[in-house]
Amino acid sequence: MKGSYYNKLIMWWILLLCALFFSGCGPSYDYVQINGGGHEAERLFVESLFADNEAFEAQKLRLLGDGDDAGVPSIFIDFYSGWEREAPHGDILISRSVLVPRENALAFRGSAALAACLDGTETLVAPDSIAAPYVALRVDGLALGDEGYPLIWEAGISIRAAEGAKTTAKFVEKMRVLQEALESAHKPLVLPMPAPFWIAAGGDTMLDRGASDILLREGPAGIFGKTAEMLATSDLSLINLEGVVSSRGERVPKSFNFRFSPDIAPALRGAGIDAVLHANNHVYDYGPVAFVDSLSWLDRAGIGVTGAGMDDTSASAPFVFTRGSESFRVFGIASFPRERNGWDGVSAAAGPGLPGMLHSGRSGAEKLKERFASGGEITGDGRVFNIVLFHGGVEWSTRPDAATRALYTGLIEAGADLVIGSHPHIVQGFEWVLGKPVFWSLGNYVFGGMDNTDGGEEGLFIRLGFLDGQLLYLEPYALILTHTRTDIAPPEKLETFYARSRALGGS
Repeated sequence: MKGSYYNKLIMWWILLLCALFFSGCGPSYDYVQINGGGHEAERLFVESLFADNEAFEAQKLRLLGDGDDAGVPSIFIDFYSGWEREAPHGDILISRSVLVPRENALAFRGSAALAACLDGTETLVAPDSIAAPYVALRVDGLALGDEGYPLIWEAGISIRAAEGAKTTAKFVEKMRVLQEALESAHKPLVLPMPAPFWIAAGGDTMLDRGASDILLREGPAGIFGKTAEMLATSDLSLINLEGVVSSRGERVPKSFNFRFSPDIAPALRGAGIDAVLHANNHVYDYGPVAFVDSLSWLDRAGIGVTGAGMDDTSASAPFVFTRGSESFRVFGIASFPRERNGWDGVSAAAGPGLPGMLHSGRSGAEKLKERFASGGEITGDGRVFNIVLFHGGVEWSTRPDAATRALYTGLIEAGADLVIGSHPHIVQGFEWVLGKPVFWSLGNYVFGGMDNTDGGEEGLFIRLGFLDGQLLYLEPYALILTHTRTDIAPPEKLETFYARSRALGGS
């Protein structure tokens, strides 16, 4: 019995010594601790990289959670954050986001000071949260996508060894593996820089009475003034072309008839104009021959035509502009009443096999609604954005009449995302209709002979920045027309536009 007891005692001592020996030869983990508060999303991202990570486990690397006392950290991951323009924030970028100052669109402020954005005076939000009735403001004159835009927030990390940690070759290798893994990981919080889609638009553009000569002789700035640069640099530039591009046809008995040299078509394209509304009360001033000729000259110049065509199918078809996965469809329609001289636009409406304009008096709105629903011109899965240029309403009126409002509200209900009007010859207001931006009349853009009229010598040029189909930037410019030349008026001249927009109630 005594020998058996000593044998068991010796066996237990042997097992204890083996346990002690193998515990010294077993896994030797280095523990990682994350430092830096206020980075919840970024911290979760880094923590997710440690979950079931075979490479880290092979290197004997484990993450310490909050309150975890499983080990003493030998490696720290430190978070840093701040504005991109100020300094690097850590060695590895983990998140990047963009902010914009927000304002009610009817306040008609164009820009905010950076200092006011930083001291809390301005309300800063993510661009994709902007929705009616709000728009974004530029910051010290800079918009999203501009070089040097200042409101870009970054968060990053740096990896360091704990003070006194053993810098053995094995430990250095662990640090390298951790660094490379964090550098190469996909960073879902590093958001791409937003790039607004810019639309520039001018109203009634009549290039007779000497304007064509100036355009051909002096270039776009000769008649468009400082807006020429915005036409050239915007993604999509649109105008209402009040007349035909042709030297053919016979003058139709009317109060005014407008026709421009075919040389004008390439000159307009050279000015950056992508598409024109050709549904208005002057496209039949020289009859069907000049109208068809105008369609041909514009097409040869590479200018899209909206609201007009060789039949009602082509007249209701959009001009399509694509950028990346987004498609912008520009439609045109006329809805003006019979002129006092007796001429009725319905007589020039397109039909089956009949060239003309798309007119509301011949089921034009219904044809557009069918187009909105079909999307037949679009391929791919990207977003489709519908723009409607209309020539309608009552001339010299300061606000839309009930029939015009009802017509275009119906188009918005059917799928229009942006509506831009012309025809009244004076500026009307802006408002949200069912959350969509509507400019009831931009007035005149270039239109000789408007001197000393009640508002006809003023106009409105708009530059709009859209992001993911939502109006982000609203930038109106008051215009002053001097004979056949146009330029940007002093900012105080925008008050007419502001007042008429507020009078609409911001609905």
